[in-house]
Amino acid sequence: MDEYIGIIKLFAGNFAPRGWMFCDGRLLSISNYSAVFSILGTTYGGDGITTFALPNLKGKMALGAGSVNTSENYPLGVVSGTTQNTLLASNLPSVGAGFQLKVANKNADTSAPSATTSIAITGTQVGRDFNVVPSFVNNVNPDTAINSQSISFVGQNLPLNNMPPYLGLNYIICIEGIYPPRD
Repeated sequence: MDEYIGIIKLFAGNFAPRGWMFCDGRLLSISNYSAVFSILGTTYGGDGITTFALPNLKGKMALGAGSVNTSENYPLGVVSGTTQNTLLASNLPSVGAGFQLKVANKNADTSAPSATTSIAITGTQVGRDFNVVPSFVNNVNPDTAINSQSISFVGQNLPLNNMPPYLGLNYIICIEGIYPPRD
């Protein structure tokens, strides 16, 4: 069966069949593969005078070219993306900017904790009842604040694997076949 020149397929073999080549980015001579060059041009590399390149899909996945919306455009031949990313404080969403946990007499009715004014009440469970034990000494103004010195990021700043599950196959491109008609 003849294919259109420039068609790319996945192939499970470890060789490229006759009339096909691996999509490995290799440079080809324009004079030897003029039909293929007329389809690909220098989109994937080469000088356009004596050489051009095949697409390089080794370690990459194909993505449909074109505009997705007004802010996303994927031109033919563009290469992008990474297999690993490092999450940093600068690319994490902000959480509770300016957030403070505070228990103080200026925000409460009393400076001594009770069942209705304490943020954390210690005590003991006795059956279905809870016997409250005040957590602060009377006549003391409890003031507990979370500040930037008490919160820090932990971790090792190691790259995060960004690869979905995968299976290694070969992409091949047809270099001998039917020249595709244009509309």
